[in-house]
Formats: sequence, C-alpha cells, structure tokens
Amino acid sequence: MQDHAEQKQQLRARLRQLRERMDEQMRQQAVNRMNEGLKRELERLRLNPDRQVSGALVIFSYLSYGSEASTTFLFEEGWKKGDVMLAPKVLADPPRMELRRVKGPQDIEPGIWGIPEPRASCEVLPPEHWPDIDLVLVPGLGYDLAGGRIGYGGGYYDRFAARLDLHCAKQGRRPLMAALVLPGQLETDIPMEPLDLRLDLLITPEGIVHIE
Repeated sequence: MQDHAEQKQQLRARLRQLRERMDEQMRQQAVNRMNEGLKRELERLRLNPDRQVSGALVIFSYLSYGSEASTTFLFEEGWKKGDVMLAPKVLADPPRMELRRVKGPQDIEPGIWGIPEPRASCEVLPPEHWPDIDLVLVPGLGYDLAGGRIGYGGGYYDRFAARLDLHCAKQGRRPLMAALVLPGQLETDIPMEPLDLRLDLLITPEGIVHIE
C-alpha cells in the first residue's frame, strides 16, 4: 500500500509538471484575472472596520519565481498604495524564514537556489509583530476547496504558520492566509498532516473562494 509521504511526492511531481507545461498565453490570462480579484480583495481589506489600524495594509508574500503564479502585481500595487510589503528570506540553520520589508525593486536580489528575496539590509519584522499582518500570500503546487495545500516539501510555510498561531493566540488577531491558484492547481482533496498550514481564501481566475 502506498504511504502518505510517497503519495505527496507523486502529487508534487504531477502538479509541478502540469504547471511548468502550461501554455504561456493561458497563464498570463489567468494571472490577469487573478490580479483583478486580488485588487478587489485588497480594497475590501482596506475598508474592513475590524482592522486594528486604518489605511496602509501589512502584506507578507512570496516573491514569484519560475512557473509560480506571479506576485509582481501585488508588490507594485502595495508600493503604490504605501502598504508595508514583506517578503521571506530563507535561513538555513535552523531552517526558517525571516520576514523582511521590501520598499521597492531595489530591495530584492537572487537568494538561495536563485529565488528572489530581500537584501540583507532590509528591516526584519519580529515574530511578535506577525499578528499585525493583514494578508499572507502563500506559494504552493496544489490546493483544495477545504483550504488544503501542498507545498514544495521544505516545510518553511508550515513552520511559519505554527509560530504565527502562537503569537496570534496571545494577541487575538490573525492574518488571512491566501493563495493564487493557476488552472490545474485545484485538486479534489489534498492529503494533509495535522500541522500543515490551511488557507482562508483561494484567488482563482474564476473568482475568490472564501473558506469557512
């Protein structure tokens, strides 16, 4: 019988191959439609009366690389609106991410594995301030309608989410966890572990799915 780890490994391989073989025109059309939905969601967050601070949003997002759904629009829109834009810097020992503020393209350089990341000079947001974040945009290979996600296998975002939950429990507020879902990335059911990160909303070319 196939074990859980092998099942996830095969799913990752299939979804990665599907994403990398996507027609570029289809990808661009999908990204354009997702950006329209993302813009509406950002406006909704700005107008939310329950936010602790009015005005500028605090957003943490991956910097897209290769065949990932592009986050260029999100960063450009955030900089234009004066939002606090955070991106991950990967550290090796122990394996973890720092959340660093990027104020413009000049703050981004190729990091580990060639993936874009903030420069070492960028300001770090301490974990105790993570609950101030309004939106987290998480990368991944596949998603389901229950908020399930399969990432790349490094566990960086799962560990981040576990630490985030500890600080959020103390402060009583929590960011929305979201993903950009390209065509072919939505699965019927993603195999999940108890500690795996779960999403609150999926931004798809057809619209935004809010997960209860």
